[in-house]
Amino acid sequence: MDKELERIRKDKMTRLMEEDIPTVGNFPHGGITELNDQTFGEFVKQDGIVVIDCWAVWCGPCRTMEPVMEQLAQEYAGKVTIGKLNVDQNPQSSMRYGISSIPNFLVFQNGKYLGNIVGAVGKKPFQKLFKKILSGELDKREGYS
Repeated sequence: MDKELERIRKDKMTRLMEEDIPTVGNFPHGGITELNDQTFGEFVKQDGIVVIDCWAVWCGPCRTMEPVMEQLAQEYAGKVTIGKLNVDQNPQSSMRYGISSIPNFLVFQNGKYLGNIVGAVGKKPFQKLFKKILSGELDKREGYS
């Protein structure tokens, strides 16, 4: 079963890599961008809402959130940009934001860190948060966590 899952993931990744994805700046728009310590800083400075999915290969709850984040990226394309950061391979960014539990979702707006969501929480907390931010209901100075 694990080999079959890995084959499916690999096939999907190959198809995604072959797609012509329109870009904003140097990053894909409307999809999920793989980040590293070098690209993290520039990525979070984008206009609008940016969510960074901090994860690891060995993390089961992180894997359960993958399809949720893909759905959110599609539903909020043009309004929310999502990136993924493997915490095992990128210790600088992980330490900077004190990532000690994963999955951990860092939320930024117009380059400003608002806070984070921790755990395999499903779609609803993100939808609520995005609605608050997009409507202006969430005071950017207070943050969110």
